Amino acid sequence: MSCSVVLLDMTAVNVMFLLQIVLLISVTTAEIPSYIKVCRRNDPNLAQCIINSIEYLRPKLKEGIPELNVPSIEPLPLNEIKLRSGPNQARINANITNLLVHGPSDFKIIDLKTDLQKTRFVAQFTIPNLHFEGDYDIDMNILFLKYQGKGPIRGNFTNYVFNCIFKGDKIQRDNDTYIQFRKFSLKLFTGKSYLYLGNLFGNNGAVLSEATNAFIRENTDLFIEEIKPVLEDSLSNKFTNIANSITTKFSYDDLFLQ
Repeated sequence: MSCSVVLLDMTAVNVMFLLQIVLLISVTTAEIPSYIKVCRRNDPNLAQCIINSIEYLRPKLKEGIPELNVPSIEPLPLNEIKLRSGPNQARINANITNLLVHGPSDFKIIDLKTDLQKTRFVAQFTIPNLHFEGDYDIDMNILFLKYQGKGPIRGNFTNYVFNCIFKGDKIQRDNDTYIQFRKFSLKLFTGKSYLYLGNLFGNNGAVLSEATNAFIRENTDLFIEEIKPVLEDSLSNKFTNIANSITTKFSYDDLFLQ
């Protein structure tokens, strides 16, 4: 083998080695974006620091964060809801589909308790207003009123509070520690609700339609109790995915400085 060939081979090896070094540096020094505010783990006001970080991030959630594969939080789609309630003389069967919820990005943090050592957090949030809209297919038999029909449905959750417990596990990857959150436990309570069914009895039944909606408003809890678990599950999945999109991309040491 000639000397020139040996030198060429060594140059190729050196280039590959340098490329590996550059790649390693680029991976280990990935910068946290400016919209993610890190906290110090020994901060005596750690809970408030985390609250401030979440508040700083919150506006980004409405538009989504493509670089972290976080889609927009609004509108929030809900799975089909089925309502089966009451005896034959006061029966309501309804399917609610194509539900979209607006307003979850306006959440406010009321309280946060942290246990960073166990990666366990307990938070209380409020959402000033959630507006939802979709389609209904209903079969009602209430005293003298019998009705089958389809149409649009809309409503509001006002000043609802939800408690949230999120527990994470520390996992090892590429010689670094990351947090992987389990599914958030989320529960909605208190607040006021409003519900309206459009297109009841068509254009010729305005009086009867208003009377029926008045009855529905008086019994909104029947619908809301069916909607709430689906809403809780959707919010839980959404917030869990958002948290993991951040904590599994940036290491524990990067997010919580020593």
